[in-house]
Amino acid sequence: MVLKTVYYMGFHLHYNEHYPGKCENIDGIGIGSEDFYTFTDGLTFITSGLALQNEPAHKQEYMVKHNIVGRIYLFDFNKNKAKVEELSIVGSNGGFNVKLFYPHGISGWLDESGKKILFVVNHDEHGVDFIEKFEFIPEKKQLKHVKRYRDDTMLLVNDVQATSKDSFYFTNSATDRIQPWWFVMFCRLAWNTVVYCDGSNYKIVLDDLFVANGIAMSNDGRYVYIANIMNQEIVVAERKSNNDLVKKQLFPVYTYPDNIIVDMKTDNLYIGAHPFIYKINQAVEYPDHHSPSQVLLLYVKDGNIKKTRELFYNDGDLITGSSVAIVFNSKLLIGSVLHKTVLCDVNVPL
Repeated sequence: MVLKTVYYMGFHLHYNEHYPGKCENIDGIGIGSEDFYTFTDGLTFITSGLALQNEPAHKQEYMVKHNIVGRIYLFDFNKNKAKVEELSIVGSNGGFNVKLFYPHGISGWLDESGKKILFVVNHDEHGVDFIEKFEFIPEKKQLKHVKRYRDDTMLLVNDVQATSKDSFYFTNSATDRIQPWWFVMFCRLAWNTVVYCDGSNYKIVLDDLFVANGIAMSNDGRYVYIANIMNQEIVVAERKSNNDLVKKQLFPVYTYPDNIIVDMKTDNLYIGAHPFIYKINQAVEYPDHHSPSQVLLLYVKDGNIKKTRELFYNDGDLITGSSVAIVFNSKLLIGSVLHKTVLCDVNVPL
C-alpha cells in the first residue's frame, strides 16, 4: 500500500511544457478561478475565492493580504480580449449573505424565456455547504440571488450540474471537512457520492467514488461525466428516466482530473488536471507554492470516451493548479484553484 501510494504521488514522472499557441494572463481577475460555465453565446461565468471553514492561519493571512473573497466574474469570448468584469451580487433569499460567499463549482441553464440561470456551490463560512441559484441581469451586470438549496446529503460539495432551471446533480468530494487528504489517499477510501435534486427532493444516484470532483452532462442529456480524481479516471454514467445514474465506462486519464467541460458542438470533454497530487495539495495549503497545470481533450463518440490528448502543460509559473478549461472560438480559457487565469490561442487542429 505504501509503494502504491508513492507511485500515485507521481514522484517519478516528468512532463514537457507546451502550449497550443500564444498564452497570456487575464486582466481584472484576482487570485483563483476554480470553475466556470460557458453559455452558447460565449458568455462565461467564473467562480473565484474558494475557501473552506477552518483554513490554517497562514492561509487566512494570505487570503486577507491578496483580498481573496467570494466573487463571480464575467468573461466574453466574443470580445477577444483577455479581460473580465466582476459581477455585483444582490438578494438574500433563504439567509444568503454575500459576505459569507465562498464559491466552488458552477453550472448554468438557459430557461424557456432566455434567462441565464446559475447554480453555484457555496462553502458558507459557518461550515455548511449550500447550492445557490442566481439569475443573470445583463443590463446591470448583476447576479440576483433567487434561492438556496440545503440538505443532509450535502457533505463537502464540490461541483454541480444543472439539468433544468430547478434541478441538478452535485458531487460530494468528502464525507466531512476535516478528512486529511493524505489519510484518504493512503486508505483508498471510496466513500463519495453523486446526488440528484429535483428542486425539493434529494437522492443518492451514484456512490463508491474515490473523491468525486467535477461533473458535467452531455448535450443531449443522456450521459453524465464525473471526475473520480483519486482513481485518475473519468466515470461515464448513463442517465435513466428517473435520473438515476448507471456506470457505463471508466476511462483512465493517468493524471488527477478536476473539472469537466463538455464541448457544445462535438460533445468532447475538456479537463483541467493536476499531474502531481502532492504538489497541488501543497499549493492549496500554501498558495505561494507552484503546482503544474495540464489541460486534456477527451474525444467522445456515442457517450464513450475513445482517446485523450494533452492540449497544454505548464510547470506552474504561468498558471498553478489548473482546475478547469474550455476551447471556444479558437481560444483556450484555463482557470486555477488559487492562482491566475490564462487565455491561449489555439493554433493546432483539434
